[in-house]
Amino acid sequence: MLKPEPEVIRAFAYTAQNVPAVKQFISEWATMELKRLPVTVNNTAVAQGRCQVLGELSEFFDKAPTMAEP
Repeated sequence: MLKPEPEVIRAFAYTAQNVPAVKQFISEWATMELKRLPVTVNNTAVAQGRCQVLGELSEFFDKAPTMAEP
């Protein structure tokens, strides 16, 4: 993952803490894509990439509040 600037980390932290619906949506989307991965027929590489990106975003939302500078 690209190392984000402190401003971006703070924005993710703010969103994770103050707009939990966004964090939940990304997490649920990542889970849904991961569950669909074994039955993907066409373009498995695209589905794997989508799972990777959504998983990293979901993880970043979880970690951003502790990574943000005060």
